[in-house]
Amino acid sequence: MLTRTRITTPGTLPEPWRQFTYNDIIHRRGGQLVNDGRSCRVHRFPDERGTCYLKRYLYRKIHWRHCWEKSQVVREFECLEKVRQAKLGCRIIEILAYGERRRCTVLLDAFLLSREVPDSRRLSLFLATGHEDPRRPAIVEKVVALAAQVMEKQLAITDLFFRNLVVVPTTAELYLLDIQQCHRNRKKALRKSWAQLWADIELFFTPAERQLAGDRLGPILGPAFPELRRRARLFIPKERKRKELELKQSPPRPSELDEPVTTRLFAENGMVK
Repeated sequence: MLTRTRITTPGTLPEPWRQFTYNDIIHRRGGQLVNDGRSCRVHRFPDERGTCYLKRYLYRKIHWRHCWEKSQVVREFECLEKVRQAKLGCRIIEILAYGERRRCTVLLDAFLLSREVPDSRRLSLFLATGHEDPRRPAIVEKVVALAAQVMEKQLAITDLFFRNLVVVPTTAELYLLDIQQCHRNRKKALRKSWAQLWADIELFFTPAERQLAGDRLGPILGPAFPELRRRARLFIPKERKRKELELKQSPPRPSELDEPVTTRLFAENGMVK
């Protein structure tokens, strides 16, 4: 049966990735395992020209979705591009390459290679530990402004949680990563993605910061704001457990505020991202 591989390179591949074939990439050994999910593994590879994250999907079961639908890596790249075109108050991670292998039309495996954001931290971890950080107000302001833009543009973005954003504390720059859907649908956004976002505002913001967010977002949502808060409560118990797990896996250290922390890509597998 005919097996075909395809690699798309939106960015300039650094060494040694430029020399690799599809098999070299999908089977590259070494690196630091940062996530081990049901269908996806993510490794961090520090190389001479910079650090990259390699997300590898393995499809062990044949399913009609793997025959006719776009692969997850293609959907992720296209959705990140939609976010870029929407000109929100955040950046997106730099995708260097993505690829897939199919036997006839059946998807066998796929990968996505991205560049690390230097000196960055997961937004969820920063907000959970940086209560006294003087850079916090500027970052909170950026998060609230981003939420306002998403709501004004009526965007529904999958898993719009703080763990799927990274921040560069010194500049308050936000980067969005790992989304599978992004489209204009106010009803769906209110029901899920905006509710997910407000759930994290409830969990990670101080009372004063929550008041700031409410004052800014309430007029945008109007009569729908109480419904948003009600729906957000459905996500809070699960998000609280993920927050506790994230803190347990990444305990704060006295020098942590000054240490570069890297971006991580995660699969949608119910684990902390």
